[in-house]
Amino acid sequence: MTDQEVTQEQYEQLIDDVSYLGDEAEALQYVIDRVPYSEDPPEGRSIYSTLKLIDHAQINYYRPIIEQIFSENRLIDLSHFEDYKDTFELDADDEKDVQKALRKIVKHRAALLNVLKKIPLIDWERGVKSKSGRVISLYDFVQGMVREERAHLKEIADLILIYQNEKLAQKEINAKAKNRQSN
Repeated sequence: MTDQEVTQEQYEQLIDDVSYLGDEAEALQYVIDRVPYSEDPPEGRSIYSTLKLIDHAQINYYRPIIEQIFSENRLIDLSHFEDYKDTFELDADDEKDVQKALRKIVKHRAALLNVLKKIPLIDWERGVKSKSGRVISLYDFVQGMVREERAHLKEIADLILIYQNEKLAQKEINAKAKNRQSN
């Protein structure tokens, strides 16, 4: 246990924050096909790769650690777990089905939410030894997950905005070229 006391209000806000990823993945299903989601930008990952990374993190890193913290009555040391970014590999044979990837994120997030909702309020104060050696609460660990996911979702949103702006600029260029040809 840590000295941090987690209130019902904090817990409910955390559950809302965790459910946000599922909501965001559902919303992306309607706009994602209009952008080149599998195209790698000059720096960073493609939208598709970022989505696959988010899903990899929730099923291969966060959920197993959360389940272990909850089920074992001892301090879990995060340095015994490889970081999800280091274990992530995009399969070369992957058909890059972005809709399928989004559906998996939604499904896996619902399963993770079910796990989180079963954790009693007092257990959110359980300690986890961070990679820096500091003991943090399970609550803080899950909040870290939410921050990471939001950073990844911001990367995706930024790329979508760039692609939409490029498309708009190209339309303007084409319209001006067409206008010159007709004059």
